[in-house]
Amino acid sequence: MIGRALLAAAVLTCGPLAAQERPPVSPAPDLSPPEARPLSRPADQTEAEVPPEQAEGEEAVSGTVFGPPPPPVWYSQAEDDGKFAACRLALSLLGTVYTTEPSVTDPENRDCGMARPIRVTQILPGVELTGQPLMRCGTARALGFWTRDFLRPAAALMPGAPRLTGLETGSGYTCRDRVGTGEAQPRPSEHGNGNAIDVMGFRFDAGEPLSIQPRTGDGDLSEAFQRTAQGTACLLFTTVLGPGSNAAHADHLHLDLAARNSDWRLCE
Repeated sequence: MIGRALLAAAVLTCGPLAAQERPPVSPAPDLSPPEARPLSRPADQTEAEVPPEQAEGEEAVSGTVFGPPPPPVWYSQAEDDGKFAACRLALSLLGTVYTTEPSVTDPENRDCGMARPIRVTQILPGVELTGQPLMRCGTARALGFWTRDFLRPAAALMPGAPRLTGLETGSGYTCRDRVGTGEAQPRPSEHGNGNAIDVMGFRFDAGEPLSIQPRTGDGDLSEAFQRTAQGTACLLFTTVLGPGSNAAHADHLHLDLAARNSDWRLCE
């Protein structure tokens, strides 16, 4: 009885082991021609990692950049809530009169536009901007500090101590290329992002307006005032172009806040 039980146990135990120890059966060799065989793939490469087949006659392009395009320039320069609030506080302390306007873009140039434009009517109390230009808040702030700290004191030194009552302004926001650079392929102007303002002249409560024009060698106080305005503007703006810079800026001051490395400034 014991012998039969041991024999049955041996059969049950050895049967599966014998099956596991059988040598694997080699697959039949692929006798199809090489051109009919599928491309081999590394063992660790998944289906999703296999690059799509290249179209017939198409050459692989090296260095191709994939992904979405970068955001427009105006979008990347948009002020966040904190910076915009701080700028508006500065305008409030200056007494600037302005209105906030809807964001602007240009259908023909994706980089032109402003996220939070403002339209300025008075840069300081009693000092109007004749063109009521549209600009970014930071541009208005720099213009306000320049007018308060340099233009008004300089006007008080003119004969009869006239009071500054206005800036004759040209372009604020406008989507266009830079002018007067002589470059074969001009770059976009800072006007296209509301970072620039053109000043054509100054108005006073007495006497004639003082227009920006070439005055080299005049030797009078009008030349002194214009030189003072042009020179001090570079303390607030990173670009100042005017008479003496090039022919395109002979009749106005171009002021902008172009961002450059190490806060480098262009004053001409």
